[in-house]
Amino acid sequence: MDTRTALCDTLPAGLSAGGIVFAVEMATARDGSRTPPEWIQLTPRGQVTARDGRLFRFDPEKLVAAHQAGGIDLPLDFDHETEMAMFSGTKPARGWIVELQARPEGLFGRVDWLPVAVEALSSRSYRYISPTFWREEDGVTARLMKGAALVTSPALSMPAIASASNEDHSMDLKDLLGLLGLAETATAAEASTAIAALKTPDPERFVAKAQHDATVAALSAAQAEIQAGKDAAQLAKCEALIDDAVKGGKVAPAARDHFLSLAKASFDTTKTAIDAMPVLLKAGEKSAGTVEDGDAADPVKLGARARAYMDEQAAKGITISAADAVAHIQGGAA
Repeated sequence: MDTRTALCDTLPAGLSAGGIVFAVEMATARDGSRTPPEWIQLTPRGQVTARDGRLFRFDPEKLVAAHQAGGIDLPLDFDHETEMAMFSGTKPARGWIVELQARPEGLFGRVDWLPVAVEALSSRSYRYISPTFWREEDGVTARLMKGAALVTSPALSMPAIASASNEDHSMDLKDLLGLLGLAETATAAEASTAIAALKTPDPERFVAKAQHDATVAALSAAQAEIQAGKDAAQLAKCEALIDDAVKGGKVAPAARDHFLSLAKASFDTTKTAIDAMPVLLKAGEKSAGTVEDGDAADPVKLGARARAYMDEQAAKGITISAADAVAHIQGGAA
């Protein structure tokens, strides 16, 4: 019988082995000797999906608590041979997991390596670690670590190999450390400190929203006040231009509002036009359309004077409407 099939078929209900695999990185000393790591990763954190579609969910803190409640070291063997005892007999442990620790990236175990395991890793006969764990009734959540095994390849003991990243696979640990501005060798504590610092905005780089909104409102009010002052100054300037033109006899009093509108729209253009206009009525002089105070109320005399004023302006090349002519006559009478 194939050992992989035997392992799958004979595992007790609720026990998983071989579905999660991590590489064991050896450290090389100055003298060239190779030493296995003291701590190895046993599981990822959160939910992961195996290649055959199975789901596993790991809560490192709960697994540590469950292990401490049991109070025993966990055996480490080759190829999950402990689970194959009914076929090959009992095998000795190749090492012992003497402590579990929850870290941001998952569950880690401190290993007391026996010489046979050190030799196997040093010669690269084995390169991967695969945990064995009991699951909850949901068949997904790991509830208790049973042990681990050194395996020769991710697919040796089980056909499905789980990813060591979280379910969304969005980035690995090195990417995260880089985004935090940390070196790839940064510790979990350094990463936690960097993340905590992100939660506290730098007052030299960020402003509270309330302060920002108040500043924007104050600036808007100040800009409105400045604009109102500019508008008032411009209006006074336009009025002065037209009033001077009226006093100088270049603009009829009845046409004041019309020329004021032109000046508001384009002061320079209006000023240039007024400067080029001839004097229609000198100071103290009455035009042909001017009436005495007593005649202003007589419609016949008023109409005649308005007609005369229109003819007078036409002779100068200026077209005046009847309404403007009447207004001019009445303004002169006043």
